[in-house]
Amino acid sequence: MLEKSYVIAGGDVYPSGDLRPSALMKYMQQIAREDCDALGCTYAFMRDNNTVFVLTKTGLEFFRPIKAGETVTVRTLNNDIDGIIFDREYEIFVGDIEVAHASTFWVLIRYDTRTLVRPKDFPFEFTSYHKDCYAVEVPRRISADGLTVTEERRVRVSDLDENNHLNNCVYADIALDSVDGFDGLNASVKAIKMIFRHEARLGDRLEVLSAANGDGVIVTAVNKTSGKPCFESEVTFFSAR
Repeated sequence: MLEKSYVIAGGDVYPSGDLRPSALMKYMQQIAREDCDALGCTYAFMRDNNTVFVLTKTGLEFFRPIKAGETVTVRTLNNDIDGIIFDREYEIFVGDIEVAHASTFWVLIRYDTRTLVRPKDFPFEFTSYHKDCYAVEVPRRISADGLTVTEERRVRVSDLDENNHLNNCVYADIALDSVDGFDGLNASVKAIKMIFRHEARLGDRLEVLSAANGDGVIVTAVNKTSGKPCFESEVTFFSAR
């Protein structure tokens, strides 16, 4: 378990001053890495064992918008291991009030072949906290009728991370950028849920599709280069301004 505080920078928010989900996910990604580092399971150790963590699902819910200049404390813990799935939870506070929560689900894969590795076959034992905390439920599938093509997006060098694929935080930007009428001023993101189906690599062409869904939007993407589904997501908003 690890917690750190961050001052929300002006470059991490929408024109409204609301923190972008992708920016919060970057804080989450970094603190998870530092938590593993502190336990001795560093990224270098994992790569030496031809193994990396990849995200399969994430659910991020804001209880109220987080604004530029606020100091947030992010606490993360590996809460459970269910078969091959690692459940990592994030509690996000301003002062002593939890203002957001994220539930994330990870698997271990071999870096060279991208095949699954069972936790029992990995040369490191992780502690599970089994904390009774708020959890964001992410379904096994996110789908909608009437999806229409919104845009085509090519994966660029600036989208990549150390695992040499489209970084998971960038997917949130792709989803929000594809919501018709959202300009970062007229609404505040309440929640975003994402399922990552197949990784995207440099130069891949993603066909992004969307459809209205109740008080939110479903956004999905197909990797036209590989011919495989890329991601599914659901975005909901607080009441419009």
